[in-house]
Amino acid sequence: MRILFLLPLFFFANTILAQVSTDSLINHSLNMVDYPPYEPPGTPSPMLPRLGIYMRDIPADSVRKLTQGRDSIKGSPIWHVAPHWSADESGLMLGDIVLRVDGRTLADSVYGPDDILNTRVREKKPGDIMNFQIIRDKVVREIPVKLLTGKRSKIEYSKPPELGPIRNSWLQKTITEKGLNGWADTIAKQIANNADVDFCDKPFADRPSPFRLNAVTYLDHYPLRIGALSRLIDQSVWDSLDNQGLAGAIGAAAFQLGVLPKNQPKIATPKTVDELDKYFYQVQVLLDHGYGLPIQSDDQDDTIGAYLRSHLDSLSHGLSELLNTDTNWEDSVGSVTEPIRQLKLRNDAENLLTGLLGDADKVHLADIVAAARMLAKLADTTWLRNFSAQFMNQKQLKPATNVLGVEGDIVFIWSSKEGNFVIGGTGPNHYTGDFAFILDLGGDDIYDMPPCKPGHFRLIADMGGNDIYRGEQCAASGIGCIDILIDLAGNDVYQGTRWSQGAGCLGVGILADYGGDDIYTSHWCSQGAAFLGIGLLYDHSGSDHYQSDVYSQGFGYAKGFGMLLDRSGNDSYRAGWKYPDDRWPNRAHVSMSQGFGFGMRPWSTGVGTDGGIGLLSDKQGDDVYDADYFSQGGSYWYALGILHDWQGADRYSAGQYSQGSGIHLSFGALLDDAGDDSYDGYAWLEQGNAHDWSSGCLEDYSGNDTYRSSGASQGCGFFVSFAYLLDSHGDDRYYCKQSDTSNTQGGGNFIQPRHSGSLGILMDLGKGDDWYLDNRMKPGEAVLKSQKGIGYDDGNPEKK
Repeated sequence: MRILFLLPLFFFANTILAQVSTDSLINHSLNMVDYPPYEPPGTPSPMLPRLGIYMRDIPADSVRKLTQGRDSIKGSPIWHVAPHWSADESGLMLGDIVLRVDGRTLADSVYGPDDILNTRVREKKPGDIMNFQIIRDKVVREIPVKLLTGKRSKIEYSKPPELGPIRNSWLQKTITEKGLNGWADTIAKQIANNADVDFCDKPFADRPSPFRLNAVTYLDHYPLRIGALSRLIDQSVWDSLDNQGLAGAIGAAAFQLGVLPKNQPKIATPKTVDELDKYFYQVQVLLDHGYGLPIQSDDQDDTIGAYLRSHLDSLSHGLSELLNTDTNWEDSVGSVTEPIRQLKLRNDAENLLTGLLGDADKVHLADIVAAARMLAKLADTTWLRNFSAQFMNQKQLKPATNVLGVEGDIVFIWSSKEGNFVIGGTGPNHYTGDFAFILDLGGDDIYDMPPCKPGHFRLIADMGGNDIYRGEQCAASGIGCIDILIDLAGNDVYQGTRWSQGAGCLGVGILADYGGDDIYTSHWCSQGAAFLGIGLLYDHSGSDHYQSDVYSQGFGYAKGFGMLLDRSGNDSYRAGWKYPDDRWPNRAHVSMSQGFGFGMRPWSTGVGTDGGIGLLSDKQGDDVYDADYFSQGGSYWYALGILHDWQGADRYSAGQYSQGSGIHLSFGALLDDAGDDSYDGYAWLEQGNAHDWSSGCLEDYSGNDTYRSSGASQGCGFFVSFAYLLDSHGDDRYYCKQSDTSNTQGGGNFIQPRHSGSLGILMDLGKGDDWYLDNRMKPGEAVLKSQKGIGYDDGNPEKK
């Protein structure tokens, strides 16, 4: 099992092993921060009970009024009940005011009611009873709560041999010198234990954690390899792209999703229209099998396949709507405060989710990937130029206006059972019809296309011109289908709404632009976004502008790998500023973009699923990244987010949970290899941050850099996590809020209910002329902070 992890990488990228063995960036990261995994001795200890309520305090005066003077202690209203956990199953409800538990109040001068109660729960066993005294409808009631436990199933994973054995790193030595081995081992143990926990209490498949990705489970066991593994994954994508084109990049993503086809059809690329028809037929055969049609109708029971085919339209649409921020199904449940009505809405939502995700789990993604890779071979620029040459001197059809769905210069049209096909001439054309294949030979064209139909494919190739692609899902929108758009030249404008510009939802969407200064704008789930599939936006050259509202620019949802790859140019990326974060609606907005992995946390319902991989990788240029909360190499809920900028003087601006942040059992990395960079975080929890059994990193290899944040940043681990900021060269400046140097620039904290702390590390190397707001930093010394953070500067510049 373990041997299988990266064998396909040798097929994708035959140079990756040599590069990794000599790659100073990966080796440097491992030599600095590598740490041994937690190895459980024998059978893992049984899971502790879980209660599942979230509370806040109200003053004693309010309790006195509610009890007509019979009680005058602080109360704790329940503002959230975790579905199907102990409290929910025993009848505690939203809005109940907790007075006492087992006869004891929840009052404390340091800890809040959640921490106090969770500490007591840790002393109990599954099956024990805790007696809650609450106020409901102004009546004091007693409710016994039977303690239940969660589900744990061993999740197998494999290791990347390229990363090799554990290094005797600087961090290991420092932890030993500072007497922190027990502290660090406890963190590693708790993170690793969560690898095997299945938080989905309303299962939709016959196996635990059905959408878990190997990379996430690996990082659960090796959390401080977040920087090294992120570089390895990104490098494999680029190597595969360079060696095999877009089909290679799709294969590298499919491997990470565990859906790489075992046997990719070996069919020569077509040279004539007749050969092209046969080629398209083979693509459709693979798609039919992927979406439920057996290759031989008598080789299996077709009950499931028939059901999938008959419901593919509604299944694809239903899945794509789960991230619709305008209608947000989760808010419609969570915002209801009346408990009985909320329970009905929750049950309805659980039925919807288990139906959609359960049906999606029956789709054969490997066959869809095989079809996508086959179709992507026709996106090769050399093939396109050779194939289009036979039409260059062909005369225009007369009259062109009689061709349904297109106006302008048309040289050839035909049809087959796979769809309608058209060759556009070198003049300006306007496409509005439903075509399976468009080859446009040049000119300034406009595409107002309907979406590609579920279960089918579409390939659009434009050879040149300043083109406009517009419509809700008109360009590279793989919703239950394969949709590929290739533009070879010109300053183009891409205008989308949702699931467009290289997005895949139960399918594959690819947009590749090979030249020009382009503008990409969309609403949500675009520009390299994926959910149960693969989304790829590849821009080869030009100074480009990317703008989207949410879930975009390298975004991966459950079992999805979303990639935005930009090879060169001074580019600008902007994501967010439309949807307010409900905690700070007057100043913060949700982005979930720019290399962001996201999973479905079972919060409003008992249905949950692990997240995907989001990758934004920019190879060259002086770039600007502008986003808000949840962005720039961040992740949430069993996911992985990567932002990697290889070269250039770059500027990063973001809000909370960004710039290398893993949040809630998740992993995030921001990697910048070269250039004088500026990192701005206006909130807190950013710039190498982790929160809640996670890990996150910011690695900047070279350049004179500036880091500015509010607090709890620049190498800050919170709530049983590892986090680090590693700056390896240059004269650097670190700014933060004066009052928060304990949690910033190498900071951690201790969580009493979990009996564990966190470890945050700031490492600045290169003997540069550096400046820190925290005056405890001493050149040449590793400084241990009381909250269990480490700050290290390797020394002052050498005198000449």
